Amino acid sequence: MVNIGNDLYNLGFGDWVETSQDLDDSSRTNNGDRDKVLATVASTAIAFTNRFPAVRIFIEGSTAARTRLYQISIGFNLEEISEYFDIQGFTGEEWKAFRRGRNYKAFLISRK
Repeated sequence: MVNIGNDLYNLGFGDWVETSQDLDDSSRTNNGDRDKVLATVASTAIAFTNRFPAVRIFIEGSTAARTRLYQISIGFNLEEISEYFDIQGFTGEEWKAFRRGRNYKAFLISRK
């Protein structure tokens, strides 16, 4: 999590690159662990907001395809996610409550 201002954090994840000591959020390993990674990200968001309940978390894929994957995952797990978080999607013009079937460019979650 990176603080990008006013209790707003960016949720970033990817592969750790030892040589540069940095996170590569554009790599594609295609090793079949997508669901495990997304579950880890969700549990991290829950743990982080348990400790800091007033924060908001900004989520955007490094590509449009990844953002779409996040949208599909949120939609698929919406009932469970909604138990913990209020979820908004950015349409390109404004933030709206997340709804299945709409396309978003980014997401903002906050603890209920």
